[in-house]
Amino acid sequence: MKMKTLALSALFALGLAGCSSMSSTVDGSTHVFTQEQSCPALLEMDRGHTLEVILDENPSTGYVWSLAKTPALFKAEEIYTPSKQAEPAVGAGGQKTYRFTALEAGSEELRIQHKRAWENTAVDEWKCRIRIS
Repeated sequence: MKMKTLALSALFALGLAGCSSMSSTVDGSTHVFTQEQSCPALLEMDRGHTLEVILDENPSTGYVWSLAKTPALFKAEEIYTPSKQAEPAVGAGGQKTYRFTALEAGSEELRIQHKRAWENTAVDEWKCRIRIS
């Protein structure tokens, strides 16, 4: 009986670990990803639904997140939020949130790159292939 309980506990823990890599949905129509979470091979969305990507950023280093190209099927918004510290500090980072609202049916790949504006090569990239219906 004890082995059976341990085995079930292990399977439950593995199941939860698998869920951590998927996006969470806030209200059934908003997908939320963080920098550590990759997008599934193909994310299915409906028109009017939203995708949010939350990325750590420190603009004082020169490295910022930016769209590789303006999306055609989405309304794109970006919001920078400084880190919450008791006192503002020079060089302190924050988070950049990209909010994409699906406007039209079709397929598109969103690519957000972490690089300095004057350089061609990104040091990191977050991308997601999406089909909107």
